[in-house]
Amino acid sequence: MRRRSLLGWAASALSTLPFIRSAFGLATEATALSPEAQAAVRSLASAVLPASLEPARLTEIADRFLAWVSGYHEDAELDHGYGHTRLRSTGPSPAASYPSQLAVLETAARADGATGFAALPAERRRTLVEAALTTAGVDDLPERPDGRHVAADLLAFFFRSAEANDLCYGAAIGREDCRGLPGSDQRPVPLPERR
Repeated sequence: MRRRSLLGWAASALSTLPFIRSAFGLATEATALSPEAQAAVRSLASAVLPASLEPARLTEIADRFLAWVSGYHEDAELDHGYGHTRLRSTGPSPAASYPSQLAVLETAARADGATGFAALPAERRRTLVEAALTTAGVDDLPERPDGRHVAADLLAFFFRSAEANDLCYGAAIGREDCRGLPGSDQRPVPLPERR
């Protein structure tokens, strides 16, 4: 086989890879959530995230989570940390299982006599989420959203963030900020009191 023929064959084989991947369910793009599913995630945020957060902040956190989900890329290289030689990459989008999980919550809310999950009182929504997490076998937060349950993924997204760390300690620590040495001997500035 001549070199040009071999290179042409290899190029055409590589160009079909995206079609092969999608035909076998191996697409690299994230699963897009419908507007209804996005609204359900926002109502889920008010049920599972700290009640001390204002509604606007809860919506902002849910929207950041939805942006993270929509920007998810399969097979992206993960940070392997200093001194670790094993390279890891992301798996399939966790969002593929979200629509069915959100539908289960909606169905449970309707069985409870409500017009939908968002219409239930906060305590009842928490009870339904707790039952769903138990059914899914979720007993701790994943390191990063993994698709076992959308509620656990939303919780992990928030509670593993620098923002939640600051909220926990009541101070502007900025765990992921690179601040440099000047002022490093000073205590972090306390967060403003919430009323």
